[in-house]
Amino acid sequence: MANSPADRYPPISDYALVGDSRASALISRDGSVDWMCLPKFDSPAVFARMLDWDRGGHFQIVPECAYTARRRYIDATNVLETTFHTDQGDVALIDFMPAQDEAVKREALAPLRMLIRIVEGRSGCVPMRLAYVPRPDYGVGSVRLHGHTPTEVTALRGRHALHLRSDVALDVAPYDARGRFDAKAGERLRFSLAYSHDEPAVIVSDGYVDRLYEETIAFWQDWSSRVDYDGPYRNGVVRSALALKLLSYAPSGAIVAAPTTSLPERIGGARNWDYRYCWIRDAAFTVKAFLSIGLQAEANAFFSWLMHATHQTAPRLGPLYSVLGEPHVSEHEVDHLEGYRGSRPVRIGNAAYNQHQLDVYGELIGAIHAFLEDQDGKVASDEARFISQVADFVADHWPEPDNGIWEARAAPQQYVESKVMAWQALTEAAALDDEGRIKGDAGRWRREADTLRAEVLARGYNREVGAFTQVLDGDALDASVLAMSIVRFIAPDDPRMLSTIDAIKERLGRDGFLKRYTDFDDGVEGDEGTFIFCNFWLACALAQAHRTEEARAVFDQTMTAANDVGLLSEEWEAKTGTALGNFPQGLSHLALITAALAIQHAESGSREQQRQWPSAK
Repeated sequence: MANSPADRYPPISDYALVGDSRASALISRDGSVDWMCLPKFDSPAVFARMLDWDRGGHFQIVPECAYTARRRYIDATNVLETTFHTDQGDVALIDFMPAQDEAVKREALAPLRMLIRIVEGRSGCVPMRLAYVPRPDYGVGSVRLHGHTPTEVTALRGRHALHLRSDVALDVAPYDARGRFDAKAGERLRFSLAYSHDEPAVIVSDGYVDRLYEETIAFWQDWSSRVDYDGPYRNGVVRSALALKLLSYAPSGAIVAAPTTSLPERIGGARNWDYRYCWIRDAAFTVKAFLSIGLQAEANAFFSWLMHATHQTAPRLGPLYSVLGEPHVSEHEVDHLEGYRGSRPVRIGNAAYNQHQLDVYGELIGAIHAFLEDQDGKVASDEARFISQVADFVADHWPEPDNGIWEARAAPQQYVESKVMAWQALTEAAALDDEGRIKGDAGRWRREADTLRAEVLARGYNREVGAFTQVLDGDALDASVLAMSIVRFIAPDDPRMLSTIDAIKERLGRDGFLKRYTDFDDGVEGDEGTFIFCNFWLACALAQAHRTEEARAVFDQTMTAANDVGLLSEEWEAKTGTALGNFPQGLSHLALITAALAIQHAESGSREQQRQWPSAK
């Protein structure tokens, strides 16, 4: 029995994700859909019990008797299978959103979005219960249900319709529908939840549900077979690629940072952000990661979105954009939701969209260069002008303070990592000019890059601390400076880099995981967990410094934060084994791929490790 209302909430790591590369659903170990936004990631939630147990709404199918649950994604897919073991027998719950090739979608008459739930009796006869409690618009109000037949019910809100079709009879009340049934060995029962908008609802048959199941399995297995990676931690790399594909918005090519909003970085705290948008930083990492593991089509799509979105505000770049490339995602608080385990506020939108973050310029131009090298691509004249304008902007503005990679909601500062990435923007742009891909003032870009680098080496390294610091002339540590060797600002075995790695491990380490930084007023009250992303960056830096055993140890430790189906949150509290922050976190999975590749390169002595590093002067 729960000791307090907050204890009703499952741990964040108890959730698994299903989706169709347009929308997604988070499903608990107890078979409950507790978060789902329709028709796309940043749309209002239809089920939001993750953020308010009583008002949020959910859709649960679960045994009525005592059970234990075991979960897995069916081999190399994003189809979730939860097996409930009871004294009366075993029953499997299979959850997925249909995934099909675009040609098949165009030919099929199907709902705009659909969640399919299949109950298969594996042994015995297990009593089951169903609760369908839709609460559109983040649970702001109830929606009246209309039962058409004993097994069909529709919920209407404005021009939006949800239609639930069931293989069992439903008891329909004004605002919810419930059912009880037996799952018998060898029997299959189907439940399809279809969403439509401004169009007639499409009611799917049992035969079509079975066909969608087979097509979805085939789609995901074909897709994952294209992951070209046979190095260390292959299972984690493939699962991370599959997770990132779930976070992608296929119509535009964008990938959201996470499918959720306001899951807290500390239970009961105020560090609760909306991550259902696409960050330029993540986009750049994604393009490089996908190219590295053979997913050229996804890299192409994301690159196209990246160029489209950034053109909207060029030469100044926003840190984040919507999945459609919109630059404004203003933030407000939703007062009627209590937040996950009482963690308020619940935020919709993200005010960081209007921040000045210098690092995104380096990540953007670095991703452009990597993409063009991989594809041996040509640059259209308008794109060449765009890149040159961005480089000119960095050359003009790199001395300014900014909000930094961690999006501090405090006064801008002279962050070392921001300066390093501004250096990358100028260096990569000059290289593009050398290759004849763009035309610009490469001489000025190089001069500014040299000045910038000298400034970082002179003022960013604190000899008393024995490390590169968070800000110029500072003494606080920040894990983000681990990027310095990753982007080739400094040789990974430079004594200053090695001492920085050791200082970060010692002073930011908490039970095998890294905090982002030492004491620092970032403008938000409260503490937070350790950052999974930082751990993988540490593994990268160690691998590049030829400390591969340490890199593997860090990687292995970090993987203890993955849940039973291989998904990673944003943050982790090792002492209690608690996942924190929005979930699953795309950047954590991107960093996993990057770290695995770094370890592979280090252990194979590949040419990637032999490229020229800047002088240590």
